[in-house]
Amino acid sequence: MSTSLYRQLAALGTALAMGTGLGLLYDLLRPPRRQGGGLLAALLDLLFALCAGAAVFLHAMAAPEGRLGLWELCAALLGFLFYLHALSPVLLPVLELPFRVMENIMRSCKKDGKFLADSAKKYFQKTKDWIIMRQ
Repeated sequence: MSTSLYRQLAALGTALAMGTGLGLLYDLLRPPRRQGGGLLAALLDLLFALCAGAAVFLHAMAAPEGRLGLWELCAALLGFLFYLHALSPVLLPVLELPFRVMENIMRSCKKDGKFLADSAKKYFQKTKDWIIMRQ
């Protein structure tokens, strides 16, 4: 029993698309990995590994006639590397933009909060003495 050339080409194309999708997932997880600590980075790495393993497993289960060849895995790797070297430099700054905006907002809130706390301390410093005097 042999698989038709069209089905083999479709399997290679699907593997290539899967690799490109995994590259996009890698880029989506990259900004929170940079912002978070070591534990968050490890958890996101684990999440990526589980997603990649599940994608390869599902691709293998859908392989024509139940056979997954080495060429499909190579095509998935090629799609991943194509994304990282060709598309990632263009898309990563766009994907990082919401995290940069959130970081700037958090910095601003921290600065405003410090100003508010210092002002409250300055103006309400003698409140305890005032309450004691009124009683």
